[in-house]
Amino acid sequence: MFLGAPMRLLWQRNKVSCFLSQFFFLAKMLRNSLFESSKLRHLPAIAILPKLTRSSSTAKPLDAVTQKEVRHHENHASEWWNQNGAMSALHALNEIRVPFIRDGIISRGTVKPGYVKTTKVLFGQNILEVGCGGGLLTEHLARLGAQVTGIDLGEKLIQAAREHVKCSSPELANRVVYKMEPVDQHAKTNCECYDAVIVSEVLEHVNDKVALLEASIRTLKPGGSIFITTLNKTIPSWFGGVVLSEYVLGLVPRGTHHWDKLISPLDVQRILDTMNCQTVMVNGSTYDFWSNTWRWINNNQMCYALHAVKQPQREYN
Repeated sequence: MFLGAPMRLLWQRNKVSCFLSQFFFLAKMLRNSLFESSKLRHLPAIAILPKLTRSSSTAKPLDAVTQKEVRHHENHASEWWNQNGAMSALHALNEIRVPFIRDGIISRGTVKPGYVKTTKVLFGQNILEVGCGGGLLTEHLARLGAQVTGIDLGEKLIQAAREHVKCSSPELANRVVYKMEPVDQHAKTNCECYDAVIVSEVLEHVNDKVALLEASIRTLKPGGSIFITTLNKTIPSWFGGVVLSEYVLGLVPRGTHHWDKLISPLDVQRILDTMNCQTVMVNGSTYDFWSNTWRWINNNQMCYALHAVKQPQREYN
């Protein structure tokens, strides 16, 4: 329908006004949380330990915020495997995170030499994925020969993951196990069981990151690797990953990410240090929405992938 110049001007003004109101609302959220979010960065590593001790004592029921996060993701369980749907960026992320995990495991020298240059390069590796969702990464790792256990808090997500294996990837049925349980509960019966633990696109949805990482590392064998991917806590990441992706372009469902839950790689390293894990690599990445592709970049201002290794316990005479 043809719009006269006054009507076009009014329509454009309303569109800009809508965008600005969303922008300033998010900016207010950012401003209010800046002071609180900066506390961890200025604490010495040892100051994190009291929180670690409190968090790891008993398994707590899900709080209201966690339940809300779980429901938010469960709302998209039915379209989790749709490469052109709301999870398209997550599908595309496999193009860089799978090689990152594969090469990181190979670098530790635990892969059998006969499998290094084969399509089953991870044969014999026992891997845990924490927060597996509908199983996008889980299946990819299983296709490389690994035995993978995926855990998640969302019943609908675990159902979607199991259904996809059953209907679309039955050849993986003997290499993939899905469980609906929190990682602290899983750690009680799987202490030092895994060669690698994956926490991919999870930390940005968790309040108590110390507790989640501590439980994840308890399941890891000494010498094993933990791989983490998440958004950095920077203005560029917030603007691109939240304002543009969720509120302007609609690439990600609104309410998926929250500034106060983002965490920098330095803070992750400081937490891992208290858990006897040495960070061996941090790679920066970014998402090109126009081509639905991810790529590595020379800084971690947007997103990052981190690889750390659990050190053997030191014995003192």
